[in-house]
Amino acid sequence: MGSIVPPKLALEPIAQPVGRSPETPDETAAAPNQATDNTVEGHANLAPGKLLVQKDADAGRFVQTLTDASSQETIWRYPSEAQLAYSRAVMAYLRALAQR
Repeated sequence: MGSIVPPKLALEPIAQPVGRSPETPDETAAAPNQATDNTVEGHANLAPGKLLVQKDADAGRFVQTLTDASSQETIWRYPSEAQLAYSRAVMAYLRALAQR
């Protein structure tokens, strides 16, 4: 019996974006710093949020809620309320079957 070896995949190089080449050595030195500055400026307005993980006892699932630190607005929630309602209904059905 032979060994099972996954087939080798031929990897192609990833194409790099084509941009304007710097004309002077000063522009070459400034290019990495400029990219870093743009990245920092783009993320300067973001504040770390608060991730809250709670167990919904009726649904039997953990609920993850991410809120914005400055506005206390819910940014992301998993599972959704519809998914939790479905899980609660299934759990209620299973509890009813167990009580018979």
